[in-house]
Amino acid sequence: MPSAFAVGFDFDHTLGLDNKLERVTALSELARLAASSGGSYDSSAADAAIDGVLRDARAGDRTIETCIAGFYESFAPAGAHVADAASAFRDAVLANAPKFVTVLPGALELLAKLDALHVPYAMLTNGWSPLQEEKARLIDFRGPVFVSERLGIQKPSRDAFAQLIKHFELPAPAIWYVGDDPSADCAGATDAGLTSVWYDWEERPYPAGLPKPVHTIHTLEELLPLLPCA
Repeated sequence: MPSAFAVGFDFDHTLGLDNKLERVTALSELARLAASSGGSYDSSAADAAIDGVLRDARAGDRTIETCIAGFYESFAPAGAHVADAASAFRDAVLANAPKFVTVLPGALELLAKLDALHVPYAMLTNGWSPLQEEKARLIDFRGPVFVSERLGIQKPSRDAFAQLIKHFELPAPAIWYVGDDPSADCAGATDAGLTSVWYDWEERPYPAGLPKPVHTIHTLEELLPLLPCA
């Protein structure tokens, strides 16, 4: 019998952490570029700049390669093969991912219980492909993974959450969406009509002016008793 409800999850800071995977890889590759060209660069300035570069990439207006190429061009010594390094950035990040990605406490146990109850679930996450899919694989996430870069739309857009409605073939309120970001996850899910669940494990204040989530949890173990199957 099909389930009367389903669960959607964010990944980063909800089910797992990547422990600054892209940041560390970008700085490491920049150091390698400098060494291979026999030049030097301002490592302190590069360290200060990389977070802004990655924020620009996550905004979705430019590809990760474009943002990283600009970063390398700003700091790599003359003669460094910037274009080649930027093109290879995704592969470098993916190669490093198993050393960085970790699962958050309670995530595997929660997913196993949902499996046992035959509750369908999926992941809707902002980011680029195939990194987000690889993060999901590394924590043994067995549901579908919908990534903003492939969708061409980011949370908190209603169109992003519409992907879950289309996939599950359920009314929006029957889809519970769990995430840590008040704007992208909670306000976005609420605006799309989903049942929003704020996973506030980092004990942050909820921003004023955003619609409140339907539920707030502080551990993943708190989710299951709230669900209609409880």
